[in-house]
Amino acid sequence: MLVQARIAVPELDAKEAPQSNQNAVAHLLRHCGGLSADETLVIVCDTSTLHIAELFAEQARAVTSNVDFHQIAEFSMHGQEPPAATAAAMRDADLILGMTQLSMAHTQARLAASNSGARYLSMPDYDLALLQNPAVTVDYQTAAPRVRRFADALSAGTKVRVTTASGTDMAMNITDRTANFCPGFVDAPGALGSPPDIEANVSPVETDSNGIVVVDGSIPCREIGLLSAPVTLTVRDGKICDIATSDPALKACLTGLFESVGSDNALILGECGIGLNPAAELTGNMLTDEGAFGCVHFGFGSNATVGGTNDVPFHLDFVFRQPTLTVDDETLIDRGDVLL
Repeated sequence: MLVQARIAVPELDAKEAPQSNQNAVAHLLRHCGGLSADETLVIVCDTSTLHIAELFAEQARAVTSNVDFHQIAEFSMHGQEPPAATAAAMRDADLILGMTQLSMAHTQARLAASNSGARYLSMPDYDLALLQNPAVTVDYQTAAPRVRRFADALSAGTKVRVTTASGTDMAMNITDRTANFCPGFVDAPGALGSPPDIEANVSPVETDSNGIVVVDGSIPCREIGLLSAPVTLTVRDGKICDIATSDPALKACLTGLFESVGSDNALILGECGIGLNPAAELTGNMLTDEGAFGCVHFGFGSNATVGGTNDVPFHLDFVFRQPTLTVDDETLIDRGDVLL
C-alpha cells in the first residue's frame, strides 16, 4: 500500500553539490520546465530519489515560493498510480517534476494533471551521475524541429516497419494513431517532457503488430539495464508470445516481471519510439536510453495515456541499435542513420 507523506524539505547549501550539477538543475527547471515566479511547482519523489529532488526544490525556491514537495512510497513498476492526495496536488500544479525512481508518465494521475493544464517533466531514476551526463544540458529547443518532423510523419502514416541486421523485423499498424512529440521541454499547458529523453513515439494498434525484435541495447529497469546478451521477442497479433535469450537468469527475470502484473495486457506492444537526443548514448538509464540518437525502443504494456487503448499498471521498454525504420514507403532511419 502506498502511503503519501508531505515533508518539510531541508535547506541545502549550494556548495554541497558541484557547480555542474547546479547548472544542470537550473537548465532543467528553466529551459525544460519554463518555471516562473508566479507558478506552483509540485515535486514528487520517493526515498531513493529524495536527495536529488531536494536539489531541485532548493533551486526552485529561488524562482517561486510555491513549491509543494511530496515524498511517497517507492513503486514496484513503472505506471503505478501515486496516492490520491498527491494526484490531487498534481492537478492543481502549473509544473510537475515526477522524480520517483519508477515513472508515473503512464498513469491516470499524470493524464488528469495534463488535462488540467499542468506541464509535466517525467524524471524517473534521476541521480547525481545523470546530472553530469552531457545529454541533460543539450539545447532541447534547437532539437525540436527534427522531433516534430518525425511525429508528423508517424501521425500521417498507416504502417511502420522496423528491421535490423541482427534479425529484427517488426510490422505495426498505426492507422489513425496520433504520434507524440516529445522534445524534452514543456512550454504549453498539458505538455509532457522527459529530459534527457528526446523522442517521437506512436502507439500501434494493439492487436496488429507482428514480427520479431532482437533487443541488443538495454532494458532500462533497475533489474536489468544494459544487456550483455541479446533478447529476442516474438510478437503475434500485438502481443509477446515468446521470449528467448542465451542467459537463463535474464529470461527468468523478464518472465517474472511480466507475470507479476497478473494480466496478459502487459505483453501488448504499446509504443514504438525513436530516440533523437544528439548527445544521448545507451547507459542503462531509461531517459538516456529512450532518447539515444538513432535507436528505437518498443514499450510493452500501458499506452492508454499516450494515444492507445491498453490500460494496465505496467510499462517496460526494450531498446535496440542501428534500426532501419520506414513509415509507409518513406525511410526515416537507415541502419541507425537519421535521415529526416
